[in-house]
Amino acid sequence: MKYIKRNIVPIAVLALAVLSFQFAGISLSYLASEVYTRFIRNILFTLALILPVTCGMGLNFAIVVGAISAQTAMVISVDLMLEGGSALCFVVLLSFALSVVFGWMVAALLNRAKGKEMIVSIMVGQLSSVIYQFVFMVAYGMFFEPKNQEIILDRGIGVRSMIDAKNISAVFKSVLPFEFDGKTYSLLPLIFIAAFSLLLFYIQRTRLGTLARAVGTDLHTAEKLGIKSDRVRTICIIISTLFAAMSQILFVADFGTINVYTGHLGLDTFAAAAILVGGASIKKAKMRHCFLGVLLFHALFVTSPMAGQNLFNNPAVGEYFRSFVAYGVIVIAIMLNLRSEKEQAERLE
Repeated sequence: MKYIKRNIVPIAVLALAVLSFQFAGISLSYLASEVYTRFIRNILFTLALILPVTCGMGLNFAIVVGAISAQTAMVISVDLMLEGGSALCFVVLLSFALSVVFGWMVAALLNRAKGKEMIVSIMVGQLSSVIYQFVFMVAYGMFFEPKNQEIILDRGIGVRSMIDAKNISAVFKSVLPFEFDGKTYSLLPLIFIAAFSLLLFYIQRTRLGTLARAVGTDLHTAEKLGIKSDRVRTICIIISTLFAAMSQILFVADFGTINVYTGHLGLDTFAAAAILVGGASIKKAKMRHCFLGVLLFHALFVTSPMAGQNLFNNPAVGEYFRSFVAYGVIVIAIMLNLRSEKEQAERLE
């Protein structure tokens, strides 16, 4: 009974996903291919949330900044007309550099808002999105002269809303291709994911991981013991931002198109929902929560619109339902966490 109570969210979402699959009328192979695609695109976004949770900052909704860093690098690579391996290396290196700089700036803000990091990270993500959109909508072409005129709007100012990312996607599709359910996939994204998963696994077992857990358990005690909590939190946010940037590269490479102004929107909410669906909380998160959550959440994400179409002759019902699940699990997790804190406080009294 305690196990069910402790894992009520993933069990409930699993039951809903199974029911949706039954009514969706799709094959298991189709579901597997769709979930695999979404897994490739989203797993690093979800893994990016672990270290901020570990060091007591809650869900880092500012991972949007990492996605913005990657999209900026990819747009610039298209503007410079880079192709092949040189384009991929340029994008990865520039994304890394921008993630470190922007991640440090985000961490500086969050360190000034201890106890309110989640709310502030939402605001930081929104503000970053507006600044990014302004740069490519107005400044590009007005203050920055583009080399590739094909990406600029006819008026000569602003980048087009959709840009072909074949310079990146072609690299991924050409490396270790394989077929499944009539579609061609590449093993390169899996290699990326495995490498970053192992990196995160290693970080959690280093001195940084130990310090992050100490800071997350009791910030004031950690500071009294001489731990530089702000420095630990800053490093965790930078790593989180870097993971989000790498995930956005995988997302665009798989999708094949850069959605310049909206491609980064909503990913923070879906990543937060996925890790919570996997059984994490805003105080505790592990890698298994990420992998389980992404699979469960996106299985429901794929099947619910089709189930809504078959049951109510209206796919919008399924769309509304999966949006409800995305935001609902975040609210439920926060409520459960507050309840747990209240129970712990009562036991101490």
